[in-house]
Amino acid sequence: MMIIDDLFSSPEGDIPLGSEDLARPFLVAPSEPHPFLTLGDYFKAIERFVLKDEGNCLINALRASAIGEDGLDRIDRIRIRSEKHGTLYHVASVEILGDGISIKLAVSTAISEEGKTCVSNEYHILEFLYRSFSLSYLPEVYEKGDVMICPDAHQAHETVTLMLSEWFEGYHEWHLSMDKADNRQKVCIWDLEKGYRYATEEEAFEIFKQASKILTFYYDPHSFKQIHPWRHAAGDFIVKAGDEGVQVRLTTARDYRSIMDFFSEDAVHPMIAMVYFFLNLTVRMRLDRLNGVGETVWAGDFTVQAATEGFFESLHIMEEKGMLAFGEIQKLLSLLQSLAEDELERLFKPLLAFYQEDSPDELHVIHAHLKGHVSSLCQTLQRFR
Repeated sequence: MMIIDDLFSSPEGDIPLGSEDLARPFLVAPSEPHPFLTLGDYFKAIERFVLKDEGNCLINALRASAIGEDGLDRIDRIRIRSEKHGTLYHVASVEILGDGISIKLAVSTAISEEGKTCVSNEYHILEFLYRSFSLSYLPEVYEKGDVMICPDAHQAHETVTLMLSEWFEGYHEWHLSMDKADNRQKVCIWDLEKGYRYATEEEAFEIFKQASKILTFYYDPHSFKQIHPWRHAAGDFIVKAGDEGVQVRLTTARDYRSIMDFFSEDAVHPMIAMVYFFLNLTVRMRLDRLNGVGETVWAGDFTVQAATEGFFESLHIMEEKGMLAFGEIQKLLSLLQSLAEDELERLFKPLLAFYQEDSPDELHVIHAHLKGHVSSLCQTLQRFR
């Protein structure tokens, strides 16, 4: 008989949920209970989704884990953990256990129409990027579907949209935080297994460098398409840091498009498009919310060097793969290094107009730090080889 465990994930470990817990209203948002769905309905929807069609939903995931289709018959326990509640959808981990089986998957669940559209779009974008780039920095997606929840035959029903995808085991969310011990801004890694901790300076540098590298890998230098939007404040990048060093992954891709249409209706030279990709990258890398939920904060100058290194390392790999013409990287670097500080600052003006439309809540922070950012970026580029 298969055992299903309903759990809450917490820094202190798994919290088992009893009948009283599951009877509580399901929270669509932190202070917004659903009109009739309970927490138990949420867990039941995930259970039905992963086991639907006699478990066929799990077959692709089992194949990807080299377990094989016969693994369905060996499953004897499923642990469903509520991991994160976002604005548009909720994320749970689903741990599949059995004879020779131990895999963990992610299930995103959306209830609002906006959330359902978001999950559907992300599914197709992730599928496209996984197929087009054959990179392992984004999760592989396995299934998307709807589940109808009818708590009572005489009540209204609710249809939820769910997506099953790869879970990056051992990776954790992180955010900028103030260390009260020395009153310095640091990167705090939200390790739910060993406890929250502050990253070392070397680890923090590597996190920003690899995040920049990943975004550049997915940049298309011909169509100018890129993963956009993404935000540190949303916990989009996660990290595994230990004896094997720092490894970074990107949890999702909400859209994949060019932002150059905002700047010009005419054809844009690929070199100019790449300059603006880089400039935007260096700014967005510095934005986060304090502890993930507080005020918008600006990361230290070290992130400029980290973003620059990650960007150019990725370009060199793209050149080796034939995605960039030989010599283009040196042309780009020479162009950037030829810019005086005031010229570089003028290049940011179109981006400020873009931020006004794209992320107005962060614009005041960007304005306050832009001059110092341009100075740091100019110095970094002059030293870069």
